[in-house]
Amino acid sequence: MHLPPHLQRIADELTSAPLTALGLVDPAGLSREAVMMAKSFAAVTSMARQPAPGGSTPTSPKPASELQVELFQLFSNLFSAITGRAHELIDDEEEIRPLILSRVREQPSLFTSSINRAIEELEGFYQKYAMEIFRHAKTLGGMRLVTGGQRTFGPSALNAVRITGLYADTQFIPDPIYPFVGSNLSLNAVHLQLAIQLFYVLRLRPLVEAELPVAPVFVFPSFEEQLEERDAHTKLGIEQLAVRLLGPLCKGEVSSIEDVFDYALHHENAFLAALMSSGLFVAPGDQPNLVLPPTEAASRYLRALEGVRASDVLEEMKRLPTGVLLTNGVLERLRPQYHLLENASEIGAQPLLSQAAHWHYFEKISLASAMDLRSKDILSEQAFQTLRSIQDDSLSWLANIPVAMLADLLVNSEHRWFREELNKYTNQLATAGPIETNAMVREVSHGLSSLVQRQKKVLAEIERKYAPKKAAAVAGGFIGVSAAATATLLPSLAPLIATAVPAAAIAGAAWGYGREKVGEEVEKRQAAKSMLGVLATVRPAS
Repeated sequence: MHLPPHLQRIADELTSAPLTALGLVDPAGLSREAVMMAKSFAAVTSMARQPAPGGSTPTSPKPASELQVELFQLFSNLFSAITGRAHELIDDEEEIRPLILSRVREQPSLFTSSINRAIEELEGFYQKYAMEIFRHAKTLGGMRLVTGGQRTFGPSALNAVRITGLYADTQFIPDPIYPFVGSNLSLNAVHLQLAIQLFYVLRLRPLVEAELPVAPVFVFPSFEEQLEERDAHTKLGIEQLAVRLLGPLCKGEVSSIEDVFDYALHHENAFLAALMSSGLFVAPGDQPNLVLPPTEAASRYLRALEGVRASDVLEEMKRLPTGVLLTNGVLERLRPQYHLLENASEIGAQPLLSQAAHWHYFEKISLASAMDLRSKDILSEQAFQTLRSIQDDSLSWLANIPVAMLADLLVNSEHRWFREELNKYTNQLATAGPIETNAMVREVSHGLSSLVQRQKKVLAEIERKYAPKKAAAVAGGFIGVSAAATATLLPSLAPLIATAVPAAAIAGAAWGYGREKVGEEVEKRQAAKSMLGVLATVRPAS
């Protein structure tokens, strides 16, 4: 702030004010004049950040679909720079670490220079197009979902995209690579973790390169780390969310996250008893509602961060009192949930999560905030519960559909047909009143079984259709063979027919049968490429 000399004391007062745990200015000791000045300055700053009105917003020289293709090409280049191999040639995450170690050991200079070059190219792309991509995300229509609740994009997130892609029109995915470029994430083995993120997000490339009229996936920068570091609105929102959930566990008045940490430190036993019984702490990788002693919960939390967090950060966390450590664990769960809700509001999409623990926190936040789980102007209750149901563990086989095959289904708009078909099976529940999740899972599972059974009937009908034709071709061929064989036994006809006739007749029979068999296989192959065929292919035998 640049203030005239007679107001310099206010500037000094503001700049010397203490900060809260999340970096916000603590106004408790400020004069009324300083508070009013800060509010005025914040209002002006907020107005300056608003996009220009009307049509004055600059337009991108490239369509959004082309920007997505370019972004994924840059992802691919960066992955190759780190591992020395194209992502298509790697089938398993376990292959990545040995490749990186080999490059570091055998080609250290090339390893460093190629990564720096690829990151510079990606950083230049973000600087030029990040805001444009985010703005375009707001313009897409249809059934729009935004994923979140986690900082990373791993196997569970990829499987969720595969499954939900069978039902939804567009899935917005916060760019998991953007934070590596613009922020210090305090990670251990950062190149390995970056390569793993790239490995999973690049599996979506066939959906991006299909360039459909409605994008099935849309990767956008969420700016989460920068907002947490610099944006007062974000810091305040996260603090209010944390206080709303953790405050009731503390006796007495709690108005800030400092109050929560202070209570957790000085009344540790009472706080931990309330925290563990509330279900608000879930260690990474654990299922919700797993009741553990606080010391065991802390051990699980720290073990999950081994090899992930930078060693100095992890050592500092190990020295924290248990109450403070577990409070930090809850905060780490709430931050991505806050950003998910913000993204959903900004883009106008329905929040969707991929793991039970993430749903657990989403429901806790919704209950504490008197907030509906679904956006009523985007999804019906029936559609929302169906989407949750197809992510149930019992239906995890749906994630076996290859992404390239999913892209083919979307090209033919089969996801809309699938949505309509499933709705037929869940409609009765939807019209009977509030929908119970387990009941919806049963109906969806029954619906999928019925669809697979329908595919079996389709294949059986194709076989019945071609069976008479194949039999006729074989019978006709063998009549010809018999006649030719008889003719060769008659001396008067033998010179006219010669010995080649039986072979030709047999070949004709084989050709007639083969032609019908090919027709049958073509129809079966076409049927297998439909949604019914794909479901029947990936569904495990019961």
